[in-house]
Amino acid sequence: MHYFNYNLSYINQKEAETILIRTIMNHPPLLEATPLDSVFTISNLMKEGKVGSIIIIDQNTEPVGIITERDIVRRVISDGKDPTITKAIDIMSKPLITVEEDTHLYDVAKKMVKHKIRRLPVVNDNNTLVGIVTVTDIIKYYYEKNKDDNYLAKAMIRYGKYWEE
Repeated sequence: MHYFNYNLSYINQKEAETILIRTIMNHPPLLEATPLDSVFTISNLMKEGKVGSIIIIDQNTEPVGIITERDIVRRVISDGKDPTITKAIDIMSKPLITVEEDTHLYDVAKKMVKHKIRRLPVVNDNNTLVGIVTVTDIIKYYYEKNKDDNYLAKAMIRYGKYWEE
């Protein structure tokens, strides 16, 4: 028999309204590229860094876009473009949706759902990149906080492959 632990979900929502994203996000060093870097270079950075996205930074070191593995498949490979000559600026997702480091986890999750994104760059008051948070980071956070809850652990176990190495 399956049941939903309403008390747990209430606690998690309340907690999400108090947890700042800076406590969950991935901190520097982060992999970055410029708008003029080739997709080939960017894909190699992703491979070497074992990451699924690269933040594109302008000459003022402000984040201006993001490229994901999915972008490379859909906007380069599927379109028959040459990754050695295709530039980041040609395929990056822009305008870049970001969140400030003092934003609560609940608001971050709402923004991710609203914009249908799985990765969200985190910036400071000067719009300087200070981190990135992913859906996997959020799931991992809740898993670690609640791994002793048998029901939740079973429900989340299928996501474990995304952060186990």
